Amino acid sequence: MTRLPLITFLIATISFLPFIPANAQTSNGLTVQTQQGPVTGSRTLPTVRRFLGIPYATAGRWEAPSTPPNRSSAFSATQFGDSCTQKLADTNREFLILSGAGDAPVPESDNCLNLNVWAPSVGRKQGTAVLLWIYGGSFQFGTSNFAAYDGTNFVRDHDDITIVTINYRTNIFGQPNAPQLASTSQTQNFGLLDIEAAIRWVHDNIAAFGGDPGRITIFGQSAGSVAVDAYAYSHPSDTIVKGIITQSGTLDLVTSVPLFRIGVDDPDTATWNQIANAVGCGSSATADQLTCMKGVDAHTLEQATIDAEATFAPIVDGKSASQNHVTAPGNFLRVPMLGGSTAQEGDIFVVEEELLTVGVAVPGLTEQVADIVTKLAFTCPASTAATDRAKANVPTWRYQYQGVFPDISQRSDLRAYHASDIPIVFGTYNASMAPAGPTTDEIALSQFMQSAWVAFARDPANGLRNAPFGWPLVNNGGSDVVLLGSKQVPNGAMFVTSGTVDTSCGSIDALVALYNLLGLDISL
Repeated sequence: MTRLPLITFLIATISFLPFIPANAQTSNGLTVQTQQGPVTGSRTLPTVRRFLGIPYATAGRWEAPSTPPNRSSAFSATQFGDSCTQKLADTNREFLILSGAGDAPVPESDNCLNLNVWAPSVGRKQGTAVLLWIYGGSFQFGTSNFAAYDGTNFVRDHDDITIVTINYRTNIFGQPNAPQLASTSQTQNFGLLDIEAAIRWVHDNIAAFGGDPGRITIFGQSAGSVAVDAYAYSHPSDTIVKGIITQSGTLDLVTSVPLFRIGVDDPDTATWNQIANAVGCGSSATADQLTCMKGVDAHTLEQATIDAEATFAPIVDGKSASQNHVTAPGNFLRVPMLGGSTAQEGDIFVVEEELLTVGVAVPGLTEQVADIVTKLAFTCPASTAATDRAKANVPTWRYQYQGVFPDISQRSDLRAYHASDIPIVFGTYNASMAPAGPTTDEIALSQFMQSAWVAFARDPANGLRNAPFGWPLVNNGGSDVVLLGSKQVPNGAMFVTSGTVDTSCGSIDALVALYNLLGLDISL
């Protein structure tokens, strides 16, 4: 027998080994290769991998996000990254307390553009659909480092799904409306630019985590839902996002109803100068003033905006926030949509306002006022957004969440309030600080709604049409609104006509007049 030289033997042997791509996962899937370098995560369960705090972009204060730098060593993705600095005014803190979330502080800084991934273990199905979550908070506060947004249960209980949550800049850091930047061609909606950058990063890198870049659905709640809608209208030709889910927020919320407009006018120069003067940068909008503001401690700026009761919010600029839904209502990204609201969105806003101003919520009156807020700001805009899509022949499903559970709606004057659906969707009701535990119906409803959200993400055009859901499309000529967690079916769905939930939506002016007559001043 002829013996091959050692080097010849090794070459021959290697030629028969399977090719291992450079971006492959390690055998346990806890180290993956991204475009910027490897990241190493951990397991939350034997079947679920978690990667926290991964930088998806970098940006100086009031600068557009750019690609993060490459790394030669593995990034440890085992703890949340810094959150963006939040404006935690009394109203925002009260909201968090009433919702059962508490207002425990999290690390914050300008270096906050990071995201988190929950993915199935490598022994499970790979190439999964992707759900990318955008948090709410009136564009004033919010963080992905929030127990209710944990993606573990989503991935544990459903094959073919990966969950991503992101941080983005809010309040004066996210949309400063600075006069020095107003003349530039770039948008000042830096928070919306952050969201765009995160979506691109996920598209470019999610395959390394076992996700399918061709099946990305973005979903959000409140301001996060508005941001989802804003993305659809400002990116009508986008090829990345294949479906959108809007929970309690659309562009119609912030523009169609004047009471709730969030920064859709020109930048408020006076407010910027007021804050600049308060932190020692002067009241004149000069280049030096902007340089000074960039150097002010982030928490000092936050406190100045709180003290001034100032609101910095996105503006319609024709770039990151388009007004197409008003001027060209059919010019949007025509991907399937699942959207809706809760039955009593306004409860928590009215109760927080009453508690902060008079120290007590007035029974009866609270519910009446809250019902007006709910119709004006959420139910009717949700109807408009769904109808616009359906008229354009876009597959559209609309829901109304009606669940009321003691561990989530902890007060008798909090029914199916704004954000009460989040722990049901994420299956994180056990994260509530309430002493009461989840009910049997609550657990079943959570499993049902999670399954529906996952079915939509897997196949946005058909996932909800088919068994086991069979949900009706909007404008099907019959019962086209899905009630979730109703008294009749507390652990699932029933179908009703839109007229059942849209009473008074044809009389917005009358609702506005009643709102003004009652002297309401509800800040969303």
